Amino acid sequence: MNILLIVFTAIAAGLATYVIANYLNKGAVLASASVTLVSGIIFPYFFPSMGTTLMVVAACASYGGMVSRKNAPSIIDMIMISSIIGLLFTLTTTAYAGVGGRLGTIAAISCFTWIGVRNSAVAANRARKSDPYSKSVGVWQ
Repeated sequence: MNILLIVFTAIAAGLATYVIANYLNKGAVLASASVTLVSGIIFPYFFPSMGTTLMVVAACASYGGMVSRKNAPSIIDMIMISSIIGLLFTLTTTAYAGVGGRLGTIAAISCFTWIGVRNSAVAANRARKSDPYSKSVGVWQ
């Protein structure tokens, strides 16, 4: 249950930051600051037992939401990046506790991971279309 709540919080915070920055044209820094401030006020109030954790997850996802539209052109890209942030956050909860830069590092790794996966899929699709033998053998159909 906690993992799902963390991932959903990451998706909501990442999407909110992305929408504020790119669709409302308020800038990435203001968008991230707004989402972090609101999450810092709301989560401890509504979730007393794990509100501080959700607040930190939302801050981390807001850093991921600062990605440029060139690198994450659609909402689906941001959902995937935010999902990776939520999963990485749960995996690294005990690692590097108290070390500065952990949240930004998680956000950067998540962005790089999704961009790499997306670019690999595009390259594989391009290679499949240019291979003259794939259609005759029927492997790619």
